[in-house]
Amino acid sequence: MRILLIYSNASTELLPAPPIGLSYIATATARAGHEVSFIDMLMDPHGMVNLHKTLNSYKPHVIGISVRNIDNLVHQRSVSHIEKLNHQIALIREHSNADIVLGGPAISIIGRDVLNKLDADFAILGEGEKSFPKLLDEIEGEKRFDRVAGLCHRDTRFSLNIAACPNQSIGSSGMENWISWRQYQKQGATWPIQSKRGCPLSCSYCAYSCIEGRNIRKRPVEEVVDEIEKVIKIIKPRAFEFVDSIFNLPQSHTIRLCEEIIRRRLKVKFTAMGVNPLGASKELFTLMKRAGFNSMMITPESASDIVLEKMNKGFTQEQVYHTARLARASGISSMWFFMLGAPGETRETVEQTMSFVESQLIGNRFLTMFTTGIRILPGTQLAKDCRRAGYLSPQHDLLDPTFYFSPKLSESWILRRVSRTIAKQANIVHAFENSHPASRAITDRVYRLSYILGLAPPYWRFLPHILRIPPLPRHRSLATRRM
Repeated sequence: MRILLIYSNASTELLPAPPIGLSYIATATARAGHEVSFIDMLMDPHGMVNLHKTLNSYKPHVIGISVRNIDNLVHQRSVSHIEKLNHQIALIREHSNADIVLGGPAISIIGRDVLNKLDADFAILGEGEKSFPKLLDEIEGEKRFDRVAGLCHRDTRFSLNIAACPNQSIGSSGMENWISWRQYQKQGATWPIQSKRGCPLSCSYCAYSCIEGRNIRKRPVEEVVDEIEKVIKIIKPRAFEFVDSIFNLPQSHTIRLCEEIIRRRLKVKFTAMGVNPLGASKELFTLMKRAGFNSMMITPESASDIVLEKMNKGFTQEQVYHTARLARASGISSMWFFMLGAPGETRETVEQTMSFVESQLIGNRFLTMFTTGIRILPGTQLAKDCRRAGYLSPQHDLLDPTFYFSPKLSESWILRRVSRTIAKQANIVHAFENSHPASRAITDRVYRLSYILGLAPPYWRFLPHILRIPPLPRHRSLATRRM
């Protein structure tokens, strides 16, 4: 069959995210013998026009849409991505009779009610490399949709099968066959690589287990590095990013991965998201530096024992401080993420987090990102707790951006407190700044100049230097206070 796959993501906040997940689906679908066409709405400035043309010329039998985000997770400048998705679906319905299949992280998070909310024929929850080709077989054949794991489908009623197999193996994404890399690289993107899937942790606000399950599935490190070497030869990206939900757990696997990169003497830079204090050690950070890591993202979310316990993070304030000391000694640039306003948050706990940032995350090798308010995502423990406590009504639709704020302090006080630190410590940003026109203009210039100079991304590494230039700290502090 002719299959059209659409990467619907339209968000370039912080960095553009290449479609690694949909590339896995495209590779599996082509391997199953189908003809595959791929549209990347993120990098195509004329995406809707080209979608229209493709629908009329290609005439697909089935259309798969990958949905990365429900919204931008920022309360002060909340942007829902569902409206754009609905426009895409409406255009498809107008010009095609193809079956529409939804998938991707956002669809897995929305869950079994997704077809009540979006005009599609099918939705696949969880990983789709096996389920999507199997669905195509059933569409083409006996239409026994009950045999497709993780499938929601329209019949006389909505139906959901068992979750997609959480133990399927992970190979190479094959993304080099599906996207145009040049535009991504010009905007500072890093080439995504998965070395494992699954997250065994139980953070109260996080929906990652809905996407990949709780069972960690590790790829052989030799296979991961084989993929990196192949992409280097074909694409030559300036940097690779490990996009595992938790890069450094289990630590033993990450150490073996770094050792294999060092053994092969790869001349390329690396970064990683999801570095967790639970798996931080001097040995690991030393190996990461030797392997070519120029940066990492660290996600403690708080530096207060009270809030860490409420979030069910699994580590303590002391481990957060220890990770900061290790990061400083490693010489690797790091971006730290904190969420203020969580359950149990008070002025005292906010001060504990701010004290940590002001005393430990200083200098140009640190960039700190704050969000204020916790996005309540469907299927999370936080969502269940909020309904049980009456913070949300049983009928509240969490597809609409909904945020939790501790009743023990006000949003305005938190923003004023963050603005005080921004005024004296410029390497701190608030998430709402990413969508502010002035801030975007600054970051766009930094990224453009870094690309022209041939520097390796991620380019947020250079923001601590730029944001110190007067009068930026004062202007940014005033902007935060006015929110």
